[in-house]
Amino acid sequence: MKNLKKSDIIAVILCLCTIIPGVLVYDRLPERVVTSWSMTSKSNDTASKAFAVFGIPLIFTGVTFLNCIYLRWFEKKRNIGKLIPIIMIFPMILFLCQGVIILSALGKIKDIRLIVCLVISVIMIFLGNYLPKVRKNWVIGIRTPHIISSDEIWDKTHRFGGFVLIISGVAAFILSLLGYFIAAFVILIVSVFIPMIYGEAIYYSSKRKQ
Repeated sequence: MKNLKKSDIIAVILCLCTIIPGVLVYDRLPERVVTSWSMTSKSNDTASKAFAVFGIPLIFTGVTFLNCIYLRWFEKKRNIGKLIPIIMIFPMILFLCQGVIILSALGKIKDIRLIVCLVISVIMIFLGNYLPKVRKNWVIGIRTPHIISSDEIWDKTHRFGGFVLIISGVAAFILSLLGYFIAAFVILIVSVFIPMIYGEAIYYSSKRKQ
C-alpha cells in the first residue's frame, strides 16, 4: 500500500468516475442493456442496468487497484524501471467499455465496431511508444523464455515491437475510419504476434552464429 504512486490513485479514481455518466442517464436506460457484441456488432449478452452502471466499474476498479499494488511491488523488488504509464491503460479500457455500453443502450451507436477499433488503435499507439522503455521482466512486455534470456534480444525485440504497434495502430485507425473493421481487427491482432516471431528469429539466428 505504501508503495502506491500518485498515478495509481488517479487511475483508481478515474475508474470510479466511469460510474458518473451511467448515473446521469440511469432513468433513461432500459432494464436490460447489451454488454457484449459479436464481430458483426450483434448482441451477444445482456445485463441489468444496475450491474452495467455500478457493477462493472466497481469490479474493474478493484482489479485495477490490485494490479497497482502488485506492479509497484514488482517494480521495487525486480528493479525493472517505472511501470507508471501502463497503469493508465486500465481506466482507458473501462471508459471505452462503459461509453459503448451506455451509448448503445441509449440508441446513440449504430455500429460499435468503429469506436472499439479507434480506441484500441490509440491504445496500441500508446503501448508502442511505451514498449521500448520496459526493462526485462516476466510481467510486462513480449515475454518468451528465449526473448527474456538475453538483454540484447529483449531490447531489440521491444524496439521493433514498439515500431510495429505504432504502425499497426495508425493503419487500423485509418482503416476503421474507412469502414474496414475486419481488416483493422486483423492488423491489431497480428501486430501482437509479429514482435514475438521477430524475437524468436533473433534468438535462433544468434544461436546459429555461435
